[in-house]
Amino acid sequence: MTWQPVGGWLRPRTLALSGLSLGLTVLSGLPVQAAEAIFFSYGPVERAVSTSSLETLIESGELTDDLAFYINLVGLSEAEVAQLRQNLDRPLEVDGVLLSRFLYTSVGEELLDQVGVILKTRAGGNGKLSLRAALIQAATSPEGLSAINVVRSLPTDMQISINDAQAVASAVERIVNATTDSIVQLEQITVSQAAQQPPIDYANLADLTVPGPARVQIQRFELTDTQRDGQGPAPGGHRQLYMDVVRPRQWRGQAPVVVFSHGLTSRPEARHQWASHLASHGIVVVLPQHPGSDAQQVADFQAGLSSDVFEVQEFIDRPLDITFVLNELERLNPTEFEGRLKLDQVGVGGHSLGGYTALAVAGAEINFDHLQEVCDRNFIYLNTSLLLQCQALELPQETYRFRDPRVNSVLLVNPVNSSIFGPEGLAAVKVPVMVIAGSHDPATPAVFEQFRTFLWYTTENRSLALIEGQAHIDFSALDAGLSHLLSTLPGLTLAEPEVIDRYMNALGLAFVGRYVARRPEYGLYLRSGYDSYLSQGEPFRLFMVNAGAEVEQQLINPLDELLQPLELPSGELGEPEESEE
Repeated sequence: MTWQPVGGWLRPRTLALSGLSLGLTVLSGLPVQAAEAIFFSYGPVERAVSTSSLETLIESGELTDDLAFYINLVGLSEAEVAQLRQNLDRPLEVDGVLLSRFLYTSVGEELLDQVGVILKTRAGGNGKLSLRAALIQAATSPEGLSAINVVRSLPTDMQISINDAQAVASAVERIVNATTDSIVQLEQITVSQAAQQPPIDYANLADLTVPGPARVQIQRFELTDTQRDGQGPAPGGHRQLYMDVVRPRQWRGQAPVVVFSHGLTSRPEARHQWASHLASHGIVVVLPQHPGSDAQQVADFQAGLSSDVFEVQEFIDRPLDITFVLNELERLNPTEFEGRLKLDQVGVGGHSLGGYTALAVAGAEINFDHLQEVCDRNFIYLNTSLLLQCQALELPQETYRFRDPRVNSVLLVNPVNSSIFGPEGLAAVKVPVMVIAGSHDPATPAVFEQFRTFLWYTTENRSLALIEGQAHIDFSALDAGLSHLLSTLPGLTLAEPEVIDRYMNALGLAFVGRYVARRPEYGLYLRSGYDSYLSQGEPFRLFMVNAGAEVEQQLINPLDELLQPLELPSGELGEPEESEE
């Protein structure tokens, strides 16, 4: 697939680019014993492409008759064939043992099941078991993980419907196009809203992107919740966690407090910079650890000490962590903070899974019926975050109410929220909300998780911001292997971390200052128009709109058709094969 940058986003040049290309890309992108051929069906036509033909393409660039038939049938250009040749033999650095463990987790099995709908056995069953066996064999072999080694490692001949593959590819194209269209809509609404308000000369106002006058300190507190069992070495198996309190060194009256929940596989330290910016302006930021879904959980998984990268109980424990931390802050306030913490009305925020956490304590309720309906659809991985959200179906399906009355506002960054709460669950949030999305977010795609759900909130005060070039996490902090892989993706350009930090610092301070510190002057920075001022001269821009009739009418979700079950042309999906070895 060839991508071209359009306005900071990625648009496929064409996705009539064939089921053959997508089918082989599925195999190359997912590290997959001794299949002699892969059978491709295209309508009534079915022909095999032998493993040796793929090897010939890699070694000499020559197209044998069987491969040439499909290349011509789907119309791949010379450049696309050259790209296919390169991708087939491109090695990927993957720890085979860790990959094996992941593929036996609930999330890994769900992902395999989804791909196995396209990559089937010759009998027409879901190919996930053969795919898993091949992935593990390829990744642990001396040759390492590459597309061709994946094909060599398949234990049996497999089949791919080009029509099915094209249906998925077309859906991906519509997601990309819909994201681009939504960004254009957002920009238009931003301009319109700004024009309806008196102009503001932000150059003559305080600069929210620069640190405030207060010196900052970070205090860590080790906590034990004796009312809950959980991760950690605390006596009796009680839930043990720590919290980092980022605060100004000198107190000036009562200090507003915001609690920010980290994302899946992350940790409190990841938000120290942002929290320090707010603390320099007099705001106390509390960063709790969530055992069972943090970086330590991943380390335990890598060391073989845990069977999963995520504990499903975290959907319950995370919101309870926030309430527990607020209770602990009340207990510690007189002795550790001179009674300066204002804890009757606090802000709560979160990134990714932390967004779910923040919404839960703000009143959003899990809607199991809605979640089941969404998770029963084909190809939920078109919205990657559903691989996580659907795990909540393993919980006892009862009513969970996590709302904490001390929470007076919610700040969400790339939140996981659409299907686990649904429209009814999010409508229960009655406090001010700010939602921040990224245009390049593959984990919680904006068009599914932020643009669409913004219209479901009923609270009067809510804002939606989009950062162009933001990709859910700071890729510059990733390990060299994954960073190198991302750098090879054509057309993928991301905003510099410093630019994203600048936007996040300003938006976070404006929202918390207005609704937690209750200083009306910060409301000036929440108007449409501040975004264009803040991003002037930047290649990756910031857009921000506020709720109103104009947003309800113009921010139309262009993905309605994608929200319905994706029906494959081949019809029945088939059952998984009985064994994989």
